[in-house]
Amino acid sequence: MSLKTAVAAVLKAMRRARGLSQKNLAEVSSRTYVSKLERAQSSPTLEMMATLSPPMGLSTLTLVALTIGAETGQSIRSLVRLLEEEVTELAQVGVLAELGIPADIAAPGKTRSPSKTQINSAQQGEFCFSR
Repeated sequence: MSLKTAVAAVLKAMRRARGLSQKNLAEVSSRTYVSKLERAQSSPTLEMMATLSPPMGLSTLTLVALTIGAETGQSIRSLVRLLEEEVTELAQVGVLAELGIPADIAAPGKTRSPSKTQINSAQQGEFCFSR
């Protein structure tokens, strides 16, 4: 699946799952643009993904992960593992420090215990990587 097609599929699925119309999303963008995205006739910028995420009750990271998962067929869990591995490596070479990003990451192969706090669909979750 192409990236444009994946974006289109994810936006449609999330909009429908949240009971939103294109008109609802048009409050943060134009209805014509949302329609073009959902028909895979346009590609959103990362800034637009960040704008479209909150009305759907998602973080930008989750919207992007869903899109990459739809495009590649990879599970979200495997995408998160890849993210953890890459961030760990970037922390080790000092990129996170240079960017002023806290390096609270887990040791390779270890994951943090899930929080007992449940996040409902209207809240945004936050990934926490700890040592």
